[in-house]
Amino acid sequence: MKKTLICLYLFFTAFIVFSCSGSGTTDADRALNPIVTVGDKTLYQAELDEMLPMGLSAEDSIAAAKSYIDMWINDQLIYSKALQNIINKKDIDELVENYKKSLITSSYQEQLLKEHFSKSVTENELKTYYEQNKDKFKLEDNIIKGLYLKIPANSKQLANFQKWYRQGNDAAIENIEKNTLQNVVAYEYFYDKWVGLADVLENMPPAVTDEKIFLQRNKNLELRDSSFVYLLNIREYELAGSEAPYDYVKGQLSEMYMEQKKADYLQQVKKDLYDKAVSDEEIKFYNK
Repeated sequence: MKKTLICLYLFFTAFIVFSCSGSGTTDADRALNPIVTVGDKTLYQAELDEMLPMGLSAEDSIAAAKSYIDMWINDQLIYSKALQNIINKKDIDELVENYKKSLITSSYQEQLLKEHFSKSVTENELKTYYEQNKDKFKLEDNIIKGLYLKIPANSKQLANFQKWYRQGNDAAIENIEKNTLQNVVAYEYFYDKWVGLADVLENMPPAVTDEKIFLQRNKNLELRDSSFVYLLNIREYELAGSEAPYDYVKGQLSEMYMEQKKADYLQQVKKDLYDKAVSDEEIKFYNK
């Protein structure tokens, strides 16, 4: 046994040294160099090179090479034995053929879609799609556009912030932003985008029990605790259950629109292929 291990070690040492050295052979020669054959299958140097990690020491390379070769031999042996004894080979062949057909068809469709949809969706296309389908986009939550501030209760500018946040005009926003660095703990400007009301209220002391009633009756919310004053100005709102605004669902809209276009295109490709096959008499129907 010890003699066998020594022989194996010498073999793999020679093998690794040979494959890593020049030895007057080219990379192409080494790639075609057979390592071992089991039945009608041969493991070549190229496959082994691909499987061995880079940067291994000579000792580790030998161990990795031996491990892979042993695994490869065992795989071939068990596969050969399975072929001789499998009883449902027909079923397996059908599964393989179906998978092959599915893989080829899928790859071809991806190629068609990549070639046909090389350009990005335009804004006009998205807006048209939204107008045609906006009844399908319903809000699950109440959303708002506005402005949120968290200010220390002892801030000398507190009274000014309380005035500015209610005004919400350009001059007021400019004053707020000029004074946020030294006087504000948190400032969020979202007049230009929709955010969930619940997400904003999470940053404030609990006070709103019914979001719908609150939004219908209030444009401003001012709360405080022992350390801070919280200010919220609401410029616009949309209630849960209503149609989602275009700019709120734009990202989702783009994905859905492209998926719809791709599905329609592939359906048309199938129809064209079918019509042409019928026209060319490639399809034959038999009366029974």
